[in-house]
Amino acid sequence: MAEPILNPNAQFNGPIPGASLTTEVGNRPWENPAKESDLDTVINNYLRRLQNKELVMPILDAIKYGASITTLVESIIETAVMEGEHTVDIGVLASSVIVEYLKGAADVSKIDYKLTDTDVRESGETKTIDNRLLEEVLKEMEQEKDSPIDEQLEESAKEVKESSKGLMSKKVEEKDIDNGI
Repeated sequence: MAEPILNPNAQFNGPIPGASLTTEVGNRPWENPAKESDLDTVINNYLRRLQNKELVMPILDAIKYGASITTLVESIIETAVMEGEHTVDIGVLASSVIVEYLKGAADVSKIDYKLTDTDVRESGETKTIDNRLLEEVLKEMEQEKDSPIDEQLEESAKEVKESSKGLMSKKVEEKDIDNGI
């Protein structure tokens, strides 16, 4: 008897056929040799970046609000591999050092952390977002809303909406557009 598929859409999670053929070979970072192949250099690069307060504070906030350290480290490593910074195996070897560094940073910051996703699930805690974080997100959204790019996008969307009526549609005169018809 066949096992039931847990996710009926799982068969659609793969890459689109032919996606690798849309650019020349070697144009993607992961199609080229990694920028760094020395483990000590990669670890030092990560630790130097994590000493930047602007980078480590959002990570510590994520830990504070329930993200597991290993999940965050896996995301950091996968991003660097995708950008061609280093290979997967170097990332796996460096991940334990990064986990220990973040554990130490969480301890110094007096943040109760969860090491793995299993710890997060077993704790069953739900945490709320700090007002400071919420204010930062709202400020960013406000700044993006007021940007001139948004105005340009809205104008071009109006133009497209007004001009694309279809092949068999009735022709619209300029006076009708001005009147809102």
